[in-house]
Amino acid sequence: MNTSPSTPPFDTAWMFVNMARAIQIGSETQLLVEGRDECNFVEAYIEHLSLEHVDIQIHDFGGVNGLRGFLRAFVSASGFESNVRNIGIVRDAETCAVSAFQSVRSSLENADLPSPVQPGYPTDSNPNVTVLILPGDNRPGMLETLLCESFKDKPEDHCIDGFLNCVEAISGMSVGRPHKARAHAYLVTKPDPHVSVGVAAKNGYWDLDHPVLGDVRSFLMSIT
Repeated sequence: MNTSPSTPPFDTAWMFVNMARAIQIGSETQLLVEGRDECNFVEAYIEHLSLEHVDIQIHDFGGVNGLRGFLRAFVSASGFESNVRNIGIVRDAETCAVSAFQSVRSSLENADLPSPVQPGYPTDSNPNVTVLILPGDNRPGMLETLLCESFKDKPEDHCIDGFLNCVEAISGMSVGRPHKARAHAYLVTKPDPHVSVGVAAKNGYWDLDHPVLGDVRSFLMSIT
């Protein structure tokens, strides 16, 4: 039996039903982020901006490949139609910001949601949808790219340079995902070196007022 492209197989449909049941929606503004680290980071930033009073819910949609399925379940969740007026989506550019944004647009369209024409600008629709691709400015990278830029003028950064250069010289290989490596190396200098970058934000280890985080700040202010 052939399955229509618009009709998911039974097991996939059942997965969407279960996902939709698991999503609780009760706020006007919904923020969807890529991973638990990002959840913790934006929670810390919202508190830093004194926006705790805003009616907002934050959801972890998983990795870059999880948004499509999450959105399908999200729009079917109880409370979506009656509550949601604003949706913000944050994901990493990884190797290509343009491809990352197009992937988000495709996922939105697949869920019959409005799709913005460019990152950082909301749709004129109900609900309004705004997408932020990190680190911004159509650059490749991720949240950790911005975090590394926030401490690049500190003395610790020179130590991290020396450490990573030494590792590469000894191993004969380049450090994989260098921005993540640098961010975690920086956290080694802090009182609790075992925390993730998101928990580090809650611990006050990142300079959330640094200019490199301006786009993140503007995005959070705009959706709230």
